[in-house]
Amino acid sequence: DQANGYPHSKWLAEMLVFEAARQGLPAFVHRPGLIGGHSQTGNAAEDVFFHFLSDVLKLRKLPIMEGNKFNLTPVDWVAKAIVHIAIAPGWAEGVADGGQFASGSTFHPAVPDNSVTVDALGSVLRRLGYEGMKTMDFVEWRDTILADPIAYKSWSFCAALTSEGDGIDSMADSSAGARAMCEAVGKEAFVAFDPRICLERMLRWCAAEGKLPVPEAPGGPGVAEMGPRGLC
Repeated sequence: DQANGYPHSKWLAEMLVFEAARQGLPAFVHRPGLIGGHSQTGNAAEDVFFHFLSDVLKLRKLPIMEGNKFNLTPVDWVAKAIVHIAIAPGWAEGVADGGQFASGSTFHPAVPDNSVTVDALGSVLRRLGYEGMKTMDFVEWRDTILADPIAYKSWSFCAALTSEGDGIDSMADSSAGARAMCEAVGKEAFVAFDPRICLERMLRWCAAEGKLPVPEAPGGPGVAEMGPRGLC
């Protein structure tokens, strides 16, 4: 997307890393998907997904979108996977020195097959006690956001969304990054991961910190744990 400076800057940065690797420096590129709140506390940054959630709550309307849109991985898990690749034996030594990956390799540190659909997002919001949530035609919703970029901060995020199909994060090959993450956080936690719980903790933390509105109604029970996922 040459028209958007953000992805262009990322592309240029990656080209510099690849050139450094070509010249012999140990270097890797990490491309996480959507980074969610901390796995335990929900502590989250005010990034594009946060602004999307904020605008959904401001409008009390969810855009009608099909497919797996939001691949959400806890921020501390992403950090642990990147560090693991950098320092764990057998990962970053380079193929010539017995490592698994050559310098200049690319990783996607994300839990695979964990996407949150718009329907799942709506269910979590209602369970937390947010009232008056409705759905809205995707094009109408996007046009509303783009028409007022001062009031609605997710304009750059929603401009890249589509009403159909899966999100780009769900289509990336994250097998190597996921394996590093599994080793770093432990298999038990990894296979039990439920992105809805990550989303719920993120929303609770943001509301408690005053970053998102507090739910109007008492929240219901938390999201039930899903069974083992068999990812590693």
